[in-house]
Amino acid sequence: MRKEQQYKAKLFTTGYLFLILISLTTAMSYSMISTLITNYAVKLGGTLAMAGTIAGIFSMAALFSRPVGGLICDTLNKKKICIIATVVFCFSFLGYAFSANMAVMLFFRIIQGFSFGISGTANMALVAEIIPKERLGEGLGYFGLGQVVSQVIGPVIGVAMKEHMGFRALFYTVAVISAFAVVLLFLFPYDSSCHDSSKTEKRNKSYFSFRYLVAWECLFYALTAGMFSMTNGITSSFLVLLGDERGIVNIALFFTVNAACLFLVRIIMGRMADRSSILMIVGVSLAVSLSSMLLLSKAMILQTVLVAALLKAIGQGGGQISLQSACIKSVDESRIGVASSTYYIGADIGNALGPVIGGCISGIWGYEVMFQTIAVLMGGMLILFVIYQKRRRE
Repeated sequence: MRKEQQYKAKLFTTGYLFLILISLTTAMSYSMISTLITNYAVKLGGTLAMAGTIAGIFSMAALFSRPVGGLICDTLNKKKICIIATVVFCFSFLGYAFSANMAVMLFFRIIQGFSFGISGTANMALVAEIIPKERLGEGLGYFGLGQVVSQVIGPVIGVAMKEHMGFRALFYTVAVISAFAVVLLFLFPYDSSCHDSSKTEKRNKSYFSFRYLVAWECLFYALTAGMFSMTNGITSSFLVLLGDERGIVNIALFFTVNAACLFLVRIIMGRMADRSSILMIVGVSLAVSLSSMLLLSKAMILQTVLVAALLKAIGQGGGQISLQSACIKSVDESRIGVASSTYYIGADIGNALGPVIGGCISGIWGYEVMFQTIAVLMGGMLILFVIYQKRRRE
């Protein structure tokens, strides 16, 4: 019995390591072209408005695919779903390379966004399925490190390749990288028979309904996580512009410091999420993130910006892991896919609304009021979260 308990508590299994590498490979291929899509769209003859549409339609397609992806992951074989979605994701890069005009580019952008949403949901459902429940927060923390790494080095590699070899060679390269993820998925050890047939039959009959596209019991957690994603959208869209306006040199170091700190925070906070109250972790995380936004609103020198980067990493790292873990724990095993997709829906909404809200506010009142408004919204979410958790306890 003791050996069995030790086996169940083991985190770094072969399957877990495979999924980390698959996530890293997929995220890396996307990150290498994410900052260049608008540039490529303009090269194809599109206006800046059309280029913005090309860039944004990916997230919209991913958002709409999440609920579908979660549902089919709970009714069909997760590994097969992930393979199919990743294959489509891979071939979409080749579609970019051979796009002759904006219409073709838009088509492949939508297809890739849709497949990315499903593959990400399936990958998360798979990893949540094999991580021991008592180490879920820790496991999710390590699992997300690959995405952090890809966000740091992916754009740098992508820009360098584009400058030296051109767009087409870059698209070929990322297609090969994502094809490697497909190979890893085929090699990934997954025994679908571990789910008994009665449970599978129950999912097929009861859950294949529009009512079950969203895990309503964890929707509030997902929307709370979306607040952290909103700060990502705000900073990535407007921080450099704020630096130009205030004369802050090398303000882009914010993103380097934030990513490096986030890497370390995810390792530490993953373990804490398994041992501490979600109210304490998320409450502190929202407060720290709020402080980061207030600092940015008043920042006039680089040092202040870098302190804000550190605070943002602490808040985001702790809050998102705890909320992601809570989403998965709030449903039974047969609905892990829908819980994963619901969490990502919150993140997608936050990423999408951040630049929109920020653009509207900054255009009228400036960047200071914009960051202060986001801080107020996070403060409001903190109050709502405390009330929500206390009512759940009752």
